[in-house]
Amino acid sequence: MGGPRGLRSLHAYKYNTEQPPTEFYTFETTSAFYPAALEGAETKTVQDLCSSFPSHLMQRIQPVLKMGHGEDRQKRDAQLDSVSACFGPTELLIFSDMDEVSVHGRHVMDIIANLPQAYFTDNPDFDNYTAMRELQKGGRLTAENDPTIGKNGWKLDKYKFLAEVERAWLLRPDRDWYVFYETDTYIFWDNMFRFLSMLDPQAPLYMGSPSPGQEYEDPYSKKTMLTWFANGGPGFVLSRGAMEKLMSRKSSPAGQFTAPPLSLAWLDTLRRDCCGDSVLGWALWHAGIPLSGFFPMFNTYPAHAIPYTERAWCQPALTVHKPNPSDMLELWRWEHTHRQLGRPLLYSDLYEFRSGNTREVRQNWDNGNYDRLALGHDVFTDSLQSCTEACEADAKCLQYMWHGEGMRKCVLMPFMNYGSPRSPTTETKNVTAPEVAKGEGATAGGVQWQITEEHWTFTSGWLTARIDQWRHEHTCETPDWVEPSVERYF
Repeated sequence: MGGPRGLRSLHAYKYNTEQPPTEFYTFETTSAFYPAALEGAETKTVQDLCSSFPSHLMQRIQPVLKMGHGEDRQKRDAQLDSVSACFGPTELLIFSDMDEVSVHGRHVMDIIANLPQAYFTDNPDFDNYTAMRELQKGGRLTAENDPTIGKNGWKLDKYKFLAEVERAWLLRPDRDWYVFYETDTYIFWDNMFRFLSMLDPQAPLYMGSPSPGQEYEDPYSKKTMLTWFANGGPGFVLSRGAMEKLMSRKSSPAGQFTAPPLSLAWLDTLRRDCCGDSVLGWALWHAGIPLSGFFPMFNTYPAHAIPYTERAWCQPALTVHKPNPSDMLELWRWEHTHRQLGRPLLYSDLYEFRSGNTREVRQNWDNGNYDRLALGHDVFTDSLQSCTEACEADAKCLQYMWHGEGMRKCVLMPFMNYGSPRSPTTETKNVTAPEVAKGEGATAGGVQWQITEEHWTFTSGWLTARIDQWRHEHTCETPDWVEPSVERYF
């Protein structure tokens, strides 16, 4: 195990102010997969690839997959054919809103059915669930008429978080770690196993990518303070110590419980809140288990949208969120050929997953990143060539995006991002127009308005030679395992 070394926190990068340094630990780890890497993974069967999976670790680590019956089948199938493919029939817990005997040979449990009756009383959020069950009982449920498709399914989703934690503890109370994730979560299991091997499962740990949660008043300063919860999309982890503490209930001298179970204790909050992961974080905070934030190791981006910056370059990747189904399948096979015995897979490695497809310029392509942790800056140019030259003239610029002759906007970016296809768009806006001729504008509150259209195109470019030089200058001698912090967040 290595020692910590300091680096300016992301707060300093974001706001140019100093905060306590982010600590990096250079832990020495080894892969639990054998062999660590497999040649020719692109053509091997799933069974061949899973032969290297360390199944013995499932005695200590409990994976828990949350899904919905109305979810996109391609997304579900990609998850079960990649990230979740190597678990034995009884090793993976799958919780949903419908009981299914065999989905890819696995039992899917309805986590909604056994919720307390108080959940359903005067609660329209469950109307679509009830309708779905009626269709199922009558043998009339199809993919087309499923009432839980799309946004209707999201109304149910928030009620699954407390329930899945409670049920996982009930069914598997002897595990050291509980890894909760969703159908659009990609988990680098080799890195996850390394990460958990460095931590004490008896400590009450709640780990994931931080999102701002509920507020409370500090009893001493009387100031309003913010709590944090783990965004459910990139997944989150609870230790055995955290589960024991969260699930403990006070009892009377006669042995009767005087506190309600977890699912009932937070029902009123759950009804009001938009999101189940937020309420779970609030419940954990009240139990004395604040979030340990590990962004960007738990990453809110898909692989194609990650802003590859200097500060994250040598950090291990634990999860990414929302890869499309084809990317999830491809990334899983790619990972099998890129593992190393003595070093975790780093973001500098993950960059290679798509870098081979990078061109000098792509039309109808968006390589921009709109996260304030890695913003570019704008200049205005009359042509794509001028935009390219502006990037070349900026020593820190590695890529750029031009929005066309109409907008003249050129975004210069000091990081790498692969991006994704994006068609031209037209936006209609109301702008103040003090000299609009009568009849050409609208008047509201004494202010005249004029309707205008903005035509946006998306042309992305990369300075490939400069990127190659940057990568050559930024080699990773050791992995940067970061300490927990809510200063780093999406």
